[in-house]
Amino acid sequence: MATRDLLVGAIDFGTTYSGWAFSLLHDFQVDPAKASVKQWHSGSGTLVTEKAPTCLLIKSDGKTLEAFGYDAENQYRELADNEMHEEYYYFRRFKMALNKKLGEKLDRGMTIEDEMGKSMVAINVFAMTIDYLVGDIMKSVNNKLTSALEKDEVHWVLTVPAIWTDGAKQFMREAAVQAGLVTNKLTIALEPETASIFCRHLSVHTAISGGNTSIAKMPVGCRYMVLDAGGGTIDITVHEVVSENSVKEIQSASGGGWGGMLVDKAFENLLIDLAGPEVYDTFKRTETEDWLDLWRDFEVKKRSVAPDKNARINMKFPISFGRIFERCTKGKLLGAIEASKYADDIQFGEDKIKFSANLFKSLFECSIKKVISHVSTLLRDENVSKIKTILMVGGYSESTMLQHSIRSEFSGINVVIPIGASSTVMRGALVYGHSPISIRERVLKYTYGVGCRLQFKEGVDPEHLKVTTDNGIECKAFNSHVQKGQSVKCNEPQVKKRYTTNKTFQKRMHFKIFATELPNTRYRSECFQIGELRLNLPKPDEQIGRGVFVSMTFSGTEIIVNAVDEKTGMDTNAYINFFG
Repeated sequence: MATRDLLVGAIDFGTTYSGWAFSLLHDFQVDPAKASVKQWHSGSGTLVTEKAPTCLLIKSDGKTLEAFGYDAENQYRELADNEMHEEYYYFRRFKMALNKKLGEKLDRGMTIEDEMGKSMVAINVFAMTIDYLVGDIMKSVNNKLTSALEKDEVHWVLTVPAIWTDGAKQFMREAAVQAGLVTNKLTIALEPETASIFCRHLSVHTAISGGNTSIAKMPVGCRYMVLDAGGGTIDITVHEVVSENSVKEIQSASGGGWGGMLVDKAFENLLIDLAGPEVYDTFKRTETEDWLDLWRDFEVKKRSVAPDKNARINMKFPISFGRIFERCTKGKLLGAIEASKYADDIQFGEDKIKFSANLFKSLFECSIKKVISHVSTLLRDENVSKIKTILMVGGYSESTMLQHSIRSEFSGINVVIPIGASSTVMRGALVYGHSPISIRERVLKYTYGVGCRLQFKEGVDPEHLKVTTDNGIECKAFNSHVQKGQSVKCNEPQVKKRYTTNKTFQKRMHFKIFATELPNTRYRSECFQIGELRLNLPKPDEQIGRGVFVSMTFSGTEIIVNAVDEKTGMDTNAYINFFG
């Protein structure tokens, strides 16, 4: 059922860039693609964008946010110019700290380091970011409306990568709650899904490329791949059109940390290869203003490079870098370049550096190869092999280097890139907030279940899983609730189980939740414990074997648990803790 909230606010919390948008219910009903989107100004007066750098400048108390986005960049640069920056925390691109594999734990107390190596509790940094973006939205909303609106009157949608673990999603929810959002007014949405939903409302004229293909005009039954390329992660899924305004997932989300940050890492490695880690680290710490300027210039050049350009790429190069090189090595940077494998590809002057087009393009190789390899693997699956369209969204999808590689490698498939690909996730989050039924079915990434004990099978079950209990010789086993690859309908529970108490006056029940990438297994040793299901029992009494009916929904963006006490008919407090 669609939400009845008069206003939906969307926060696209990205690795490299973030933004926000909102839409009123009336406007959505007239035109689902209509949105009020924040326009960010770089500070120089020359650049206006729909997303700002995910940068935070925090005062030395670790509690007060001084600035966000372009303002944080500019103020930190000024502080560095006055040698006052060490009194502050400067965080950027920290979202990747949550990009974990199945089995890798997250903790509420985990810390992350800022650009200069100073640590803060991670959830505080995430909460400050969300708090700033929410506050910024509310200022704009209340400037537009005739009567003031409180943030708990807004339905909030916070986007996350579809490949994230359940623990990472819970981390973001708890950070949002810490920022003051009410949990029942908060939806966690998956980035490639929201982008796909938004593009179902776009005409053919809003595509950069793709001929006459329009995602919105695709008939029922048509399938297409969604390639969401961001600064941190690459998220890929496959959708099938169910109706005019809804789709279902037919291939579970997959991908990895292969986004635009890998290009930045390749450039940093190039500088370290030329000058050594000591020189680069000293430059970053002692000449922070120049370091920031170098990376700003690189970001501009990275966006402008194209596959068909063969001219050298010119960049301003800080004189301080060469001076630090001389001080640390007693040699000249020019001499080191001329003696290196880059002699033919790099021309260096005192404050300028020129890269050959081939060398600069090579910075994209690692990222692009990983994306191409993964898409190729997916296309060998029978559910995916016949698709004729790839929808590219996300900020990195605006790179002509990535676009060219996808088109060249998959020449038989039409590639559609919407205008404003970087903001499709944010705009689609509004559509999803107003109408969550836009997604009808999902495909499970993991097999989920609980630990159990089964009769031990001699000669079959591993000896190390044998355990002696009151019931005899048993095996530490795994009871699967749903299987990897299973297609599940959204908003419907997939599992309903009856659990019973085993002692008198029992106040709560605990069950360990396991997950595995195997489609089927008997053993919990082949699974990862990802969390713990906790049930609080109302009015505990002396009864043993008192039943509780537990419904679990795995088809949402988060796992949802509902429990009803059999004796009283009352709903019980049930939740899964995904943290260690």
